[in-house]
Amino acid sequence: MKIVQPTAIQYNSYQKQPVNNKNRQTSSAPNFKGHAQSEQLFSKWFKILVQQTAFDREPKTKDFVCDYLRKTFNRIKIVSGGCSTGEEPLSYSMRFYDMKDCVNILGIDLGKKAIKQAKSGRFLFETPKNSNLVLDYFDSISTTPYTDSYLVSDTKGLSASQQMFKALFNKFFEPTGEKVKAPLYERLQNQALRRQGIEPLEIERKIYKLKEGKGDNCTFVQGDINNIDTILNGEKVEAISFCNALYHLTTKDVAAEKRVPKKNAENIVETLMQKFRNCLKDGGVVVFGENEGKQMNDFVTVPKVMKRLDFTPLYEAENHQTSVWGLV
Repeated sequence: MKIVQPTAIQYNSYQKQPVNNKNRQTSSAPNFKGHAQSEQLFSKWFKILVQQTAFDREPKTKDFVCDYLRKTFNRIKIVSGGCSTGEEPLSYSMRFYDMKDCVNILGIDLGKKAIKQAKSGRFLFETPKNSNLVLDYFDSISTTPYTDSYLVSDTKGLSASQQMFKALFNKFFEPTGEKVKAPLYERLQNQALRRQGIEPLEIERKIYKLKEGKGDNCTFVQGDINNIDTILNGEKVEAISFCNALYHLTTKDVAAEKRVPKKNAENIVETLMQKFRNCLKDGGVVVFGENEGKQMNDFVTVPKVMKRLDFTPLYEAENHQTSVWGLV
């Protein structure tokens, strides 16, 4: 099977200057964070859509949502809006591995290439080749994307949640053993850094694929989340996840430092949330990201709209941090 080549933004090429190792602090559970640094660089150079995602991103939110759905429903359908390359739907599939026949997940994304990769069941992971540089480019588990490299590396000091999910990952995925060459721009940049006497960050890239029969309760479709009612064609579901994506609809600039809400942001949120409400069963939930308010640069609009539509905050949603709202 042909590898679905990741987009440029999925690679890290931003190199930092060497730091003083004597004063460097260690992390008990390191995770790759180089992508976050390359995001701004590439959005400036190439003006491409940044699709940030990771396996089991924001695990505390998923812990709550999965536990709630297990206790509330016998059969579960989850819609993952803005699913990118499919890591979130597959993360739910892994977490509900013992209820495979009772759980279905639908991933929706605007990106044609992203959906193609999601359907392929093949995923690229990146880890530094030089272990001496690990602490410069890894960070502890957080809400940021690209924190799932621990799944394919011999990382020590994992939390109980990470250990659990890594065990699930190994049940679902296997390495292909294929060699993935660094992109040309990265190789040229590394050469330039070496000429300056700077040791570059060289990345080892690994392809993993879904094992036979795993993740087949996930369906991926290209589409607009604003048309969720049409996509579902009258079907009602138990959960709709739209994590860390709302700002694409409600703000004027992708760059975080320039981002401000649109004047009609509240109307945009209300129109979409009304559709979500109409697509949910009684007791169903809407799941936002843990930094949704920060990304929108607005911490009041979403809670105001959700309460107006008779949603109840279920998990720290009052503060618009981990935002889970239910029709309860």
